[in-house]
Amino acid sequence: MNGWRRAGTIATAACGAWLAVSAGGASAAVARPEAPTHAMVLDSVATTVAGDLLRDAPIPAGRAVTLLTPIRGDTLGALAQRIVQRLKDQGREVRLFTRPAANAPTMPPGMAGVPAPDSSTFALDARVDGWSVSYVRRIRSFPFGVKGYERVVSMHAGATLTDAGTGAVVWVRTGSGILRDVVPKSDLAYVAGGAVGIDPPLPTGSGFRFLEPLIVLGVVTGLVVLFYSNRN
Repeated sequence: MNGWRRAGTIATAACGAWLAVSAGGASAAVARPEAPTHAMVLDSVATTVAGDLLRDAPIPAGRAVTLLTPIRGDTLGALAQRIVQRLKDQGREVRLFTRPAANAPTMPPGMAGVPAPDSSTFALDARVDGWSVSYVRRIRSFPFGVKGYERVVSMHAGATLTDAGTGAVVWVRTGSGILRDVVPKSDLAYVAGGAVGIDPPLPTGSGFRFLEPLIVLGVVTGLVVLFYSNRN
């Protein structure tokens, strides 16, 4: 009987400790700030990509830089904003040049009435080769359920700098960025707000895996009870 009592005491203490940790975690969750939205995280990654494209870029001084807009593939305009900011931080004069519409005649700028950037500037033609926002795995809570999801945001881009007057290529570069974080389950609706078209699906899986912690706990408890029973 003493063994059973001692086993019960151990189980009670373990449950009490788990409840205390859970309560502390819940209190911390109430006080924490909300996770950044998809658009905010994508903007942060675009900052990294812009830095890759323009880091130590050999752009001769004394001439302005014309950024061709909109940047192909930059549907949210995040990379364009970060490139402009990066150039301004370098003390560059930045001008924006609007590309002809996609259905305009496919002729080189400056020919057949198609406008061209100022020939006294350097033309920066950037493109976003790909970007993504996705949830890659579930973060499980004990003893069961899901408390959050791991999010991965990435972007890959390239840029070409040419002399707008001669068309000579000064340099060609590529840049990329990736960011991983965890979005709490309670923040899913918030992080998707404000970014039209960015609503990645949640990862799915077998519900049996949620029972694994309970099975492990049951096995351990059974071994403890068996150990003290055999001692008596």
